[in-house]
Amino acid sequence: MRDAIRELLKYLTNQFINYIPSYTLRYAWYRAVLGWEIGPQVTILSGVRVQMAGLRGRGRRVVIGKGSVINYGCLLYVTGGLVIGENVSLSPGVWLITGSHDINDPEHKDIYKPIVIGSYAFLGARATILAGVTIGEGAVVMAGAVVTHDVPPYAIVGGVPARVVGERQLRNPSYSLAHFHPLFG
Repeated sequence: MRDAIRELLKYLTNQFINYIPSYTLRYAWYRAVLGWEIGPQVTILSGVRVQMAGLRGRGRRVVIGKGSVINYGCLLYVTGGLVIGENVSLSPGVWLITGSHDINDPEHKDIYKPIVIGSYAFLGARATILAGVTIGEGAVVMAGAVVTHDVPPYAIVGGVPARVVGERQLRNPSYSLAHFHPLFG
């Protein structure tokens, strides 16, 4: 029965709820049904895909801080837990993958670890962040990067696997990413 409920929740979230033009209705579902904590002025565009283990993430938290923006085409694999700071920008097609498998286990068991993204981080288009990674405050992940290890604050990383390629000069960001919420966002 639980499997059926989980599959129904995933289906409704990804095939119906995520395409409702009303932010109010979508966010009500994320908060009330999925148990997410969503700060004020957060923008989650339509067409985001959510992979989850079931109702309310089986005790693992999903927190999205004030003013953060999650663009269309992103994949949020939230089973391991996901914490996104304030004014974080996820560009189109970013994948946050909190689950994996133990490749040395004879039963190929699931492994879930949280992803933590610090405030003012910027993730470029089609970047992939893997389970257990922390992206430091103000860090920049270049487009297409695959991040397998923690990223220090204000570092710029790129490549597959991602490596530090530079450092962000802006040390005290104070900008707001709060976007206007159009009817069809």
